[in-house]
Order: sequence, then structure tokens, then C-alpha cells
Amino acid sequence: MIGILTEKPSAAKNFAKALGGQTGTYNGEQYLITNARGHLYEYEKPEGQVADNLKLKYKSWDVANLPWNEKDFAWKRKQKSGVASLVSSIKSALSTCDEIVIATDDDPTGEGSLLAWEILDELNLRPKKWSRMYFIDESEKELQRAFKNRKPLTGMMGDPDFLKADYRSKFDYMTMQFTRIATKCGDGKSILRQGRLKSAMVLIVGDGLKAVKEYKKIPSYSNRFRDENNNVYSNPNEPEFKDKNQVPNVYTSSNVIIDSKTMKKTAPPKLLDLAGLSSILAGKGHKAKDVLATYQKMYEAQIVSYPRTEDKFISPEQFNELLPFIDDIAKVVGVDTSLLTHRKPRTSHVKTGGAHGANRPGVKVPSNLSALSKFGPSGPAIYELLARNYLAMLAEDYEYESQKGHLEKYPDFTGTCSVPKKLGFKAVFNDLDDDDLDGSGTGLGTKADPFVHEGFPPRPPRPTMKWLMKQLE
Repeated sequence: MIGILTEKPSAAKNFAKALGGQTGTYNGEQYLITNARGHLYEYEKPEGQVADNLKLKYKSWDVANLPWNEKDFAWKRKQKSGVASLVSSIKSALSTCDEIVIATDDDPTGEGSLLAWEILDELNLRPKKWSRMYFIDESEKELQRAFKNRKPLTGMMGDPDFLKADYRSKFDYMTMQFTRIATKCGDGKSILRQGRLKSAMVLIVGDGLKAVKEYKKIPSYSNRFRDENNNVYSNPNEPEFKDKNQVPNVYTSSNVIIDSKTMKKTAPPKLLDLAGLSSILAGKGHKAKDVLATYQKMYEAQIVSYPRTEDKFISPEQFNELLPFIDDIAKVVGVDTSLLTHRKPRTSHVKTGGAHGANRPGVKVPSNLSALSKFGPSGPAIYELLARNYLAMLAEDYEYESQKGHLEKYPDFTGTCSVPKKLGFKAVFNDLDDDDLDGSGTGLGTKADPFVHEGFPPRPPRPTMKWLMKQLE
């Protein structure tokens, strides 16, 4: 008998659907399916990890007792509250199996393998054979393929995914020291949680807020020119003055000489991961916690792909799987299908490797956006953003003409302008980061007049979730 351990109830249902039931025979092999519900075990508190003579030291929040000695820890786990019956059910199901298959999520961090091995190790299960299923999503064909192609494992300490996640979890556990330090150095009332990632985020945001607070809008003045199309011409060596009245009036109008006109292209943006999706939606009033909870429900209904992925590209198989549904998806989000003419894989977006692939629409296409409100208030917004970002890959490149010019009388004064020629993917998806656009967009003019330009030091951006994700990336 083959025992299949999945990460959560919804995954167990998808496996049962793919293989033909909760128990049965598939591909000539008998199997049964059981499920966890995420992590069922967690580490004991620090004072529970050490010898009796060290308990007071490790329980204390006094920074004089830091740093901890990792060698003092036994790394004991305890069962989480409220999961006793589930643990008993898993043990009862798997104890009779000759082969136990880990079929938890295949995370890049190894987290799925870790939570499975925690359970199997604590239950002291020792089958004749261990194996692992690797799958990019929970579609029927993919799960059937994973069952047939499961990979043998030698055990917990022979599983590289477990070793990777186990090291990381222990490292994270040790960062509780930073929480104690930060809390003691704070107001003494609030627990200031720190960690491997959170500490970096706090530092980045703190520095960003400090820069905003200390910014001083001190003006400077210099001579520049402006043409009839509102394009500005500047000279980097032109002197700047603190007072507008100090700027010398030494220039007169000049004709514009166009030096070059070059056609350029911009490819569609990267596909989104969950952090990128959340950061964009945060700017539209959707909280990250709500986005994750709603996305998870939509994933379980196969409306969208696996959420917790770090991939920003998809595999050729994933591209081909979704291709027949493209027109239906476009209809749901109001995209003109005539724009989706690039229906072959882009090497920048479609690659071999990766795990679950970037976040994208699923194979079950909703009838309309409003139907997604049942998953949560952010459901329609999640799907529209995800779909438009994915569909942009199937549109043509954005094309524009880059113009460069200088002033006939004063050659050191130069100007540039980008003139859109073909919107391409920007007619499908535009995240408003138009770094390739400058000037008026209507082309350089024929004559420019001098004016006194008032400039300021660049204002530091106020930290937002989208800003933070860019800093972390």
C-alpha cells in the first residue's frame, strides 16, 4: 500500500479527484490519501530546549544573557494545539503502508518537505520505502504524472529539501534573540518582532522614513530652454544659483536641431509573484493579508495558480496548458483579443526549470469578474491584475521613437523625447512605471525659448509596499 501525505485538505481532494478516490488503485498500484493542515508541530520555547540548569537563562529577556549558544538546544518539537485528532488520523492511515509518499507543496525553500518530515519523524513512522512527488500545480494531469514519476528518498536526513528548510527554520528560531533586544531597547511595552527578513525590512523602511523626514526642499535656479511642444533643453554645466534674480539673462531664442530619431522597443514586464501582486494591489487599498487569504481560496478552486512561488517565469508546459483559454480570460477582463498576436513563448517569460511558475490565471476561467467576489472583496482585483499581466506577454512590444536634439545657437543645451508609435502590451497592462518615456511625447519642436528653471533636490519616495518590494528585490 502506498500512503500519500498532502499538505492540506484541499490538496487531498485534488489528489483524490486525479487518482480516482481517497483510496483505490491507480496505474496498477494501491494507494490511500491523507492530509496535514500545514505545520502540525512547532519548536518548544527556548527554556524547553535546554538543560534544567539553563532554563532561567533562556527564559529571561535580559540582554545580558545573550547571545545564545546553539549547542545548548535539543531542538525539541511539540504538537500544536487542536491537531491531536488529525495527527492520530495520519498515524492510523500511514502506519500500515509499505511506501510513504511526501506530496506536500514543492516550495523553493523546502518548507513543504519540512512540515511533512516533522510529522513523520514525530510519529516514528518507518516504512520500507520513502518517496517524493514533485508537481508544479494540482491539475489532474500534473498530479497523475507526479504519482507515476515519484522519486525515491533515503530518509529525512537524505532529503536535501528537508536539510535546507531545517537549517533555515533553526536560523529563524535563533533570531528570536533580536526580538528580545529590540523589545528591551524599545518602549518596554511593545514586542518588536525581528527576524531574518523582517529585520531587513524594518531597516529599509526606517531609513526611507528618515530620508523623507529630513528632506529639505531647497530651490536652485538655472537657465534652460523650452520648445513649443513643452520639451525642455538643459546644459549639465550650466551654473545654478540660490536666488532667481541672480540668474544672468544672457540667452535668446534658438532653433532646434534634431540629431537623431531612433526606433526602440520595450518588451512586456515580468510575470508577477505574490509579493509583486500584493504590492500593486496595496496601492489600490487591498491589504496584503486579505490578498493572500483571497488568493488561496481562488487557488483551491483552480481559478489562479499556486500562490507561494518565487518564480517570475513559466515553463513551456505551463504556457501550452493555458494557451487554449487565452481568449476566454481576455473576455473576462475586457482585453481586446486582437491585441494578443504574440502567441508563441517569449524566451524572457517562458523557460525550463523553476517550480510552480509565476502567478497567473488558472485553467478554470470565471464567467465574469463579479463572480469572484465570493472568494473575498479583493477577488476581482486580483484576477484582473493577474490576467492583464499574463496577457501582456502575448501582446506585441511597445514601440516608440527616441528623439535627441540640441539648440542651434547653444549646442551644449540638449533635449530628448520619446514618441509612442505602437502601444503593444501597454494597451493590455501598464503598471505606470514608464521609465522609457520622457518629454512631451509629441516630438521635439522647431524653436526653443529661454526661461529660468526652478529645481529642487529629488524628493525621497515615501515608503510603500510596492516601493519596499523593489528595495528587497
